[in-house]
Amino acid sequence: MRPSLNPRKLAHIGQARGWAAVAFGGSRLELTTARLEGAEVTVVQEATASAVPPEAAADAPLQWQYAAQLLRQQFNPGEHHVVTSVDCGDVLCQILRLPATDPAELKQMLDLQIDNITPLPLEEVVYSFEPLDIVDGQTRVLVAIARKATVNERVEALETAGLQAEIVSVDALAMFRALGKRNLLATDDNRNVLVMLGPATADVIVYSHGVILAVRSIVLGADSESILREELQRTFVAAEAGQPQRARGSVIFLTHDEPAKLLAERVASGLSTATSFLTNGAVPSPGLSLCLECAGTGAPPLNLLPDEWRLKRQTAAFRQHLIRGAIAVAVVYAAALAVFLSFLVLRNSRLYRVDNEINTRQAEFQKAKALQSELLAMSKQLDMKSSALEVLREVATLLPDNVKLTSFVYKKDQAVTIKGQAPTPTLALDFQSRLEKCDLFSKVVAERSATEAGGLTKFALTCTLKTAMTAAIP
Repeated sequence: MRPSLNPRKLAHIGQARGWAAVAFGGSRLELTTARLEGAEVTVVQEATASAVPPEAAADAPLQWQYAAQLLRQQFNPGEHHVVTSVDCGDVLCQILRLPATDPAELKQMLDLQIDNITPLPLEEVVYSFEPLDIVDGQTRVLVAIARKATVNERVEALETAGLQAEIVSVDALAMFRALGKRNLLATDDNRNVLVMLGPATADVIVYSHGVILAVRSIVLGADSESILREELQRTFVAAEAGQPQRARGSVIFLTHDEPAKLLAERVASGLSTATSFLTNGAVPSPGLSLCLECAGTGAPPLNLLPDEWRLKRQTAAFRQHLIRGAIAVAVVYAAALAVFLSFLVLRNSRLYRVDNEINTRQAEFQKAKALQSELLAMSKQLDMKSSALEVLREVATLLPDNVKLTSFVYKKDQAVTIKGQAPTPTLALDFQSRLEKCDLFSKVVAERSATEAGGLTKFALTCTLKTAMTAAIP
């Protein structure tokens, strides 16, 4: 099917990258690399490679892949757009008139009519088209139909060698356009004819004002002269029937060797029309004609490259993008993981230092706490206010007259148990009241009080020291 190529994009690509045309000829491949410099196409390199390996037998089939690999080693495909062509004899070319001008509409119409043009099943052919001109509101379209197997044979040979053909043209059409760009064709309004002689076929293009009117390929037999002369006469008659308003023009014979030139001269002598000849030195090579056709700034040429190859390349490119994306994600993940692990190691190192510092400070803290306990004990021992003598002195000061102490039990920093006797219960209560008001005691509890024979009252008091309450507070 016809590729969706934008002519402006194609011209831009041609300026950014060169063109590499691979032409199939006889038993060899011809490579021509060129670059578009301004409006001129400059040839950079020309090379050939035989499709017959040195060790192959004389009757061995041609190995196009072998020749393509030899050419692959002589240039960088990544810097060029690779193009190739098929023989015009393997292509059915027809001119149709369609009531549309938009390429998308033209393609839809051709999709509906293509099965009426070729007797082959649609799955076995590939076709492309090119709008020629607009006449009376209708578009004249050049349609080219080829066997898909024939095209695949050439594309696969190049693809296996690493040469991805982007355009598959028709050799005769490419040569016709190349001659037109070099001003080697007639430019009048007549029905002019270009005859391109090959070893076994003659490709014929009828044109006027540089626009193609008809394309056909004539198979030459044993009597090539009479066959070619008769078929040309039929071509003239058919062209006159299709274009009666135009006069018969000239015939140009294109030949690449001396035998073909002699044949053309004999055929021309029997034609009642003006003839001229273009020899091999005056015409571009097949590879250069492909470069001139594809590197132009006009509409893109016919492209018989099957859609399967474009889909394979898109799939391969998508897979390559996925692989590159996966690699990029893996690199980012590895970098993020490395940063995370570095952060984790740094954090663990900090935690280890903090733990060591805590352990060091903990030992110092326990040591300081032990010193505090010792200082507190020493301070309590040095605190004479709560000593036994101080407490006994204070109790003796508070003791009322006629009240005697019979027992004084002192428990350091806890309590004092006082026993005694008083002449009356009132004096015992007065003594208890005085002790409760003393600053040394926080609480005074009477354990028992009894009156004996003789009138004496015995009492027992438990006085809690205030230092006991302080010690109880953590």
